[in-house]
Amino acid sequence: YADFYVEVWRHIAARCKDRPAVWGYDLLNEPVQNRPSPEGCDNYWALQERAARAVRAIDPRTAIIVEVDQWDDPGGYDFVKPMAVPGVVYQAHMYRPHAFTHQGVHGGKERWAYPGTIKGVVYDKAALRRELQPVRDFQLAYNVPIYIGEFSAIRWGQGADQYLKDVTEIFEEYGWDWSYHAFREWSGWSLEHGDVESDTQPAAAPPARQAVIRAWFSKNQKASK
Repeated sequence: YADFYVEVWRHIAARCKDRPAVWGYDLLNEPVQNRPSPEGCDNYWALQERAARAVRAIDPRTAIIVEVDQWDDPGGYDFVKPMAVPGVVYQAHMYRPHAFTHQGVHGGKERWAYPGTIKGVVYDKAALRRELQPVRDFQLAYNVPIYIGEFSAIRWGQGADQYLKDVTEIFEEYGWDWSYHAFREWSGWSLEHGDVESDTQPAAAPPARQAVIRAWFSKNQKASK
């Protein structure tokens, strides 16, 4: 299976190289490895490096994106070192605190507000900065590009707009690329739906959460050729 995985990436790279619409190859989404690899097999990080080398042999330019353990959690950066492959971008997903960002997603009745005390911990912008510190430390130690490939807050979370404002300000301060999760995938993450959990249709007026993300998008500029 590992060999086949690498071969699939060779096929993708051969098909997609030199296509300007392809920003990067994201090698493995949200890996989770809770047990040692079988004898003779690479772990999740070494396997991505193997695939990255295979891709780079075919496509010398397109970015290669890799992710860390435990669903690409920021804490995973405490346990890895950069890959010896050029053009690698290091991705993290930001859903901390999970109790706030995912409240009600998997059932359960608890509801939390941000900023505030969530499961006994006080969360504000400073706390979010601490949660992201392993990624920041990795960036500074190795001078590598960072990409927050997913982040969000469930739309009915009280203070979700402030949460999005705080995390995006941190991303921008650190010079990280980012993409919001997700556009028209599910109403729970929707920036077009209102803040009431029972609403099933997009809101008549753009919610505050949408305004936060649009404010950053408005600063984008078309890259020069």
